[in-house]
Amino acid sequence: MSIASHSIPFGLILLIFLLALPACAFAGFRFGSHELRQNPSSYAEGKMPGEASLGALLALLGLLLGFTFSAVLNWREASVSAVVEEAAALGTAFLRADLLPEAEGRPLQQALLGYARTRVVPQGYRPTRENIDAFVARSTEAQAALWPATMAALTPEVPAPVATYVAGGITEVLDAHSRRVAAASKSITSGIWMLLTFAAGSGVFIIGNRAALQGRRLSWRTLVFSLVLTAVLVTIEDLSRASDGFTVVPQTPLIAAVADMEGALGAAALASAAPSP
Repeated sequence: MSIASHSIPFGLILLIFLLALPACAFAGFRFGSHELRQNPSSYAEGKMPGEASLGALLALLGLLLGFTFSAVLNWREASVSAVVEEAAALGTAFLRADLLPEAEGRPLQQALLGYARTRVVPQGYRPTRENIDAFVARSTEAQAALWPATMAALTPEVPAPVATYVAGGITEVLDAHSRRVAAASKSITSGIWMLLTFAAGSGVFIIGNRAALQGRRLSWRTLVFSLVLTAVLVTIEDLSRASDGFTVVPQTPLIAAVADMEGALGAAALASAAPSP
């Protein structure tokens, strides 16, 4: 299972769509004007072909956009839920470790804090393959220390119910990692993007072409339609990206969990350093 990467910056995707669809409408209009000049009698009033094919193409385009939008929206919701669940699992495991004697529980809590810090995606993060591999490597290294720290903390002196309770919290943290990776691995394939782009470009091209064959100018309505299509495609791309774009998966739950852990450990350190009365 691999985390989805996006090698093309979101801003460049936005620029490409903003230019490509209006350009398709203009190209269709120019081609239609050439056709009309070459054979005007074929496109006399009442002989305009392609009405059924245009309607079918636009209906198919709407269906493709609807299904794709629904899929990426579900993926975004799953990614948001995975972050919340992981933050909750980390906080719960940290509190359960506090049930252990300080000598055994404190190193486990510190290992959990170190791991939690690696799970926060920094602001402005670019999800290229290199950045993703580096992020996963840091997180995996910190994760590898969790179970040895757990085994070292669960000494024979720890009651069995407490040991089971603490170990269950750690395994939930490990499971939360798997669920988050599963949510982050969802992405639109290049084949689907090619189909969406081709259908959108073809629809706008035919609309511009028919305007020219009818002897009309390329109206602002066609340009508005191309911009609306652009907005829908950009929104789909935006929702498929978890860490860059107009909307990102919020890291607030993990940031809050890390802050709580740091505060708890800082308070414990101050309490230990305070002189006894």
